Amino acid sequence: MEVVLEEEDQPHDEFKEEDMLKEWTNFIENLEEKGLYNYASILRIDTPRLSDKNTILLEFPNQTNKLEVERSKNDLLIYLRKKLNNYSINLEITVNEDLEKQFVYTPREKFEKMKEKNPNMSLLKKTFDLDI
Repeated sequence: MEVVLEEEDQPHDEFKEEDMLKEWTNFIENLEEKGLYNYASILRIDTPRLSDKNTILLEFPNQTNKLEVERSKNDLLIYLRKKLNNYSINLEITVNEDLEKQFVYTPREKFEKMKEKNPNMSLLKKTFDLDI
């Protein structure tokens, strides 16, 4: 027989954003130890923020990342609620497609991104007659 406790019967201890971030990182490390690298990688895309006492905000560059996290968020919430001793923690995920433009995929995009950080990349490319 399974005992179901109502949320209001559970603890709602206050916690700081730093505490949440520490447990967030621990959860990701546990995922990696289990070989769940894709899910761990998605959770590393954005640093979660605390909007109010119990809502964790995440922002992803596309709907696919959002759906992947929403599909598996129960394990994440159970872990955080238990570790932070607050059973009213919720997760709010938004999609900001402008973030997608910040990711580089092709060799040309990677070169352009490196050139933004260091204009001497063009000189290096020209001096050694490098292809992209």
